[in-house]
Amino acid sequence: MRDSDGQAGRAKNEEGVRLSRKMLSDARIIAKGKRIRDVKRLVALYGGRASQWVKKSSPQFEIAGASFEYHWYEHHGVGRFETKQVRVS
Repeated sequence: MRDSDGQAGRAKNEEGVRLSRKMLSDARIIAKGKRIRDVKRLVALYGGRASQWVKKSSPQFEIAGASFEYHWYEHHGVGRFETKQVRVS
């Protein structure tokens, strides 16, 4: 997995919540292929076919009473990229 800087490693926020195997297995697809706003950039930067890119979201988790999710892009055969923590209401 690569973080938002393109470096390999697990995503981790300041409070120590990691993107775990459980979160990965419970992830849901929130966009596929051309429905991903940044798919052209992803193909240009990382490769692969646009139709095989997916944007995924982890289950929600709490930090200090606020709800968050991880969002990332994945392409089978290329990898998982640009993991970021997103606050949800």
